[in-house]
Amino acid sequence: MPTIAVELTTERLRLRPLHTADAPAIAEQVNDWDVVRYTTSIPYPYDRGMAEEFIASQQKRWAAWSGKTVPEEEVAFVIERNSDRRLIGCIGLQPAEAGTGLEFGYWLGKRYWGEGYATEAVGRLVRFAFLDLGLPEIWGAAVPTNDASHRVMEKNGFVIVAAGERPSDVRGNPLPVIIRRLTRAQWAAAQATVV
Repeated sequence: MPTIAVELTTERLRLRPLHTADAPAIAEQVNDWDVVRYTTSIPYPYDRGMAEEFIASQQKRWAAWSGKTVPEEEVAFVIERNSDRRLIGCIGLQPAEAGTGLEFGYWLGKRYWGEGYATEAVGRLVRFAFLDLGLPEIWGAAVPTNDASHRVMEKNGFVIVAAGERPSDVRGNPLPVIIRRLTRAQWAAAQATVV
């Protein structure tokens, strides 16, 4: 199935559509409780068949998405290192549960934590959301104890606006979350101060 060619790059990363060949790397990295415990939709344990189903569903969504409009369903990108083309995680956009615009979510394989990759990938996705999709705002949420994700959002300018819960069929109960928002005006003002 053909997909659109939206690829987003940074100094160290490439965000690209998922390919069937990504299934083994996704399954290996996501089958780790430390990676998925703060997510609301990734089951655990996680196997290659689940990765293949996820990729197939994403390929259908990408084929239906123009890449220039706001997606109506979640679209996920692989996070790939430029240096060795290694898949290190995934990041996606979906309709926001609160407010307008889109909400992002991501996961990184545990061996890639603490390297600034999540901050870099979120920053590039935010830029795409504001400059290419023309969104007025973008949202993020993380459980209160997910300190790393809160730091990623803070570094990208996201501001706490509320607390709430997110349904989680795979966890069997809703998860508490802190909800953050970044408006295009806030982002533009921060970009203007970067030398």
